[in-house]
Amino acid sequence: MAEGRDRAKSASWTELFRCFQVALDPRKLLAAAAGILVMSVGWYILSAIFYYKAPERSDAKYQNSTLTKEYEGKNETELNELGNLAFERDRAEWRELADLAVPANAGAPATEKTPAVAPSPAGRLRTMPWDEYRGPNPFLFVTSVIGGSAAERSESIGGFISGSLPVLMEPLFKLLLPVTKIVSPGVSPQTRVYLFSVLLWSLAVWGFFGGIITRLAAVQLAGKGPVTFRQTIQFVATRYLNYLLSPMVPLGIVAAVVVGLFLYGSLALIPFLGDIVFYGLGLPLIVLGGAIMAVFLVGLVGYPLMYPTLSAEGDSSDTFDALSRSINYVYQAPWQYLWYWVVSIFYGAAVTFFVLFFASLMVYVGKWAVGLPASAMYSDRKPEFLFVYAPESFGWKELLLKDSPYEVKHSAIETARGRRVDVYSPVNPEADAANRRENWSYNTFGSRLVGLWLGVLFLMMLGFSYSFFWTASTVIYFLMRKRIDEAEMDDVFMEEEEPTIPAFTPKSPPPPPPATSPTSLPVIQAPPPPPPPIPLATNPPPPPPPSANGDKLA
Repeated sequence: MAEGRDRAKSASWTELFRCFQVALDPRKLLAAAAGILVMSVGWYILSAIFYYKAPERSDAKYQNSTLTKEYEGKNETELNELGNLAFERDRAEWRELADLAVPANAGAPATEKTPAVAPSPAGRLRTMPWDEYRGPNPFLFVTSVIGGSAAERSESIGGFISGSLPVLMEPLFKLLLPVTKIVSPGVSPQTRVYLFSVLLWSLAVWGFFGGIITRLAAVQLAGKGPVTFRQTIQFVATRYLNYLLSPMVPLGIVAAVVVGLFLYGSLALIPFLGDIVFYGLGLPLIVLGGAIMAVFLVGLVGYPLMYPTLSAEGDSSDTFDALSRSINYVYQAPWQYLWYWVVSIFYGAAVTFFVLFFASLMVYVGKWAVGLPASAMYSDRKPEFLFVYAPESFGWKELLLKDSPYEVKHSAIETARGRRVDVYSPVNPEADAANRRENWSYNTFGSRLVGLWLGVLFLMMLGFSYSFFWTASTVIYFLMRKRIDEAEMDDVFMEEEEPTIPAFTPKSPPPPPPATSPTSLPVIQAPPPPPPPIPLATNPPPPPPPSANGDKLA
C-alpha cells in the first residue's frame, strides 16, 4: 500500500497511459458490451414507436377543401400555396425524424424491367451496433496503406479519420446527439419527445453499466481491492438513483427554464405589452434564462466525471456532489481538463486501433486457416457462405467475404431523405442471390450461428472503446480532484466487509444451583479421615531398671 501512496503523490497526466491495461479487464468489456446491446435495443424500440411515414402532397390535410375551414376568404391559388408551404414544413420535420428513426430498406437487385435499388440503412438511432458504419476495416486499412496506390491510400486514411477515430468518443457523442437535436430548429414536437425518451434511456442504461466500469477502474487504479464483479454490481445497485439523477438534474434545470421562457413568450404575444414590456423591458430576464441554460449545457462536457465521482467517493457523495464536482472541475481548470482529454483521445485512438486490428486479424486468419482443406479438395465447401451474416461494422463482412460469390463493397449513397450514408452492397447481386437460393436450411442455420458468435465477439471488441472511455474518465477525475481538491489518487471509498456470523447452535442450559433456605446454616464438610496407625514393633522394649528403693515404677 505504501507503493500505491507514493504513486498517488506523484500522479500526473502520464497516469492516462495506464488506461489501456485497466480497460482490457474482461469484466469491464462484458459490462460495456451489455450496455451497448441494451442501449441499442431500447433505441430501436423507441424509434419504431415514434416513427411515422413520410407525408405526401396528396394527403387530405394539404388539400384546399381542408384548408378552407382554417383560411376563409382565400382564393384557390392562395390555398394551394398554403398547402405547399405546410407540406414542405412537415416534410422537413419528417426528414429530421427519418434521419434518426427510419427503418432499413434491404434494396432489390436489378431485373429486366426495373433497375437495381441500393439498400438504405436504418436511421442513426435505429441501427444496431453491428450494422453501424464505423470506417474501413483495420486489417484492410493497413494492407491498403502499405500496398495500395496513392489514391487508395488517401481514401483509406480519410475514411479511417472520419469513421474510426470518433469511435473512442462514441459514448459522449451518443449522449449529446439527442441534446443537440432537441434544441435544433425545424424539429417537430413529436421528434423532441422521441429524442427526450432516447436521452432518458441512455442515461438509465449507462448510469448502471458506466457505474460498474468506473467502480472497477477506480478500485484498480487506486491499488486497492480486490473487488469482485458481484460486489461491484451491488455497490452500483444500492446507489443507482444517484448515478441516474446526476446527469438528469442539469437537464431538468434546463427544461424548467425552457418551460418558464415558453410561458413568458406566450405572454409576449400580447400586442403592445409584448413589444414594450416583455421584450423591450424584460429582455434581461430572457438573457438570464439563456445564461442559466448555457451554463448547464456547457457543464455537460463534464458529464464523464459524474460516474467516477460516485464510484470513488462512495457514501460521502451523492447526486449534487457529483454534479457540483463535474461542473466546478470543468470551469475551474478548463484547459487542464481539455489537455487530459486530448491526450486520452490520441492515445486511445492508437490502442483502440490496435484492438480492432488484432480482433479483425484473429477472425480473418482463423477463417483462412480452417478453409484451407476446402480450397485444396472441395471448392464448393469454402466457408465464406457461413459468414454472410457477419457484422458489417468496421468492414468485417467485407473482410470475411472477400474473393467469394458473396463479396460486398462499400459505397456512399444519397437516400430519398437527402442524407449521404455509407452502405455495403453485393459486388455481384445476381451471383449473391443465386448462391443464397442454393443453400440448404442447415447452411442458413449454421450461418446464423456463426453470425451470433461473431456478434458477441464484435460487441466485446466494440466494448473496449466504451471501457477505455469510462476508464479514462476515472483517471481524469482523479487528476482533476488532485489538482483542485488536493486529494490523493488512492483515496477511494471501500466498503467494510461485514463480519461473518457463525451459524447459531443452541446449547444446553447449565444445571441450576442447589436450592438453599434462608435460615439454613452453611454446610461444614467432614475432615478427611486420619492416616492409618503405624504398626508396633514385634519385640517389646526391655523393662525399665528398678528404682533405688526397690519399688517398681508404676
